[in-house]
Amino acid sequence: MEFNDRVLGYLENPLNTPVKTKFLTLTEQAIVKNTLKNKVFYKFYGGYLNSELKRAIIYKNSNPSITCFKVIYNKKYLTLTHQNILGTLLSLSITKDSIGDILADIDVFFITSELKDFIINEFKKINNVTIELEEIDGSQLVRNILLETNSFTVSSLRLDSIVSKITKKSRNLASVMINNDLVKVNHIITNKNTKYLKEEDVLSIRKYGRFIIQDTKNTSKKGKIIVKYGKYV
Repeated sequence: MEFNDRVLGYLENPLNTPVKTKFLTLTEQAIVKNTLKNKVFYKFYGGYLNSELKRAIIYKNSNPSITCFKVIYNKKYLTLTHQNILGTLLSLSITKDSIGDILADIDVFFITSELKDFIINEFKKINNVTIELEEIDGSQLVRNILLETNSFTVSSLRLDSIVSKITKKSRNLASVMINNDLVKVNHIITNKNTKYLKEEDVLSIRKYGRFIIQDTKNTSKKGKIIVKYGKYV
């Protein structure tokens, strides 16, 4: 079943049975928000502040059931990375949507609590190096959002103009990218070249990265809009 159809199905739940999803991507979260907004109760939670991957709780506020583990290991023999944590977890035949954020810089990852005992029993090594897991309270952690800031001037805040400036491609090539589903606005694919962006909009461009429009209030001496933006790093 397509994810959109699954979310629509939540609106047809006659008994308002509480629903707890697995971890959702930013795009999936946007679909839930756009579909359920002002219709039924829902909330997102990923286990800590500024998490990217989140579970959705729908119809009834309840425990999101997220467990945080810290990896204990000998740093002489192993360097933890996002990829080797994720790869080892996936090798245990669990699905990716059961895994939340991985904060490799502090040796921490989040999972659905339903898999807690399984992970404790099976997740014993990374790259053939023995590890131990310590369950911790991850709610006090904060994901630092790092941005590389920059700016440019444009005549309008149309999507094709913004994509053109960020990618340093022509407006025509920017339009081709948009029409080929390579661009998302606030995590949803859009094919509308003439869509106008605003402050706080998040723009994702395939192979170029993710950006946030930070400020559009000022103009240049020639009357063009000065767009300040940040690239997520």
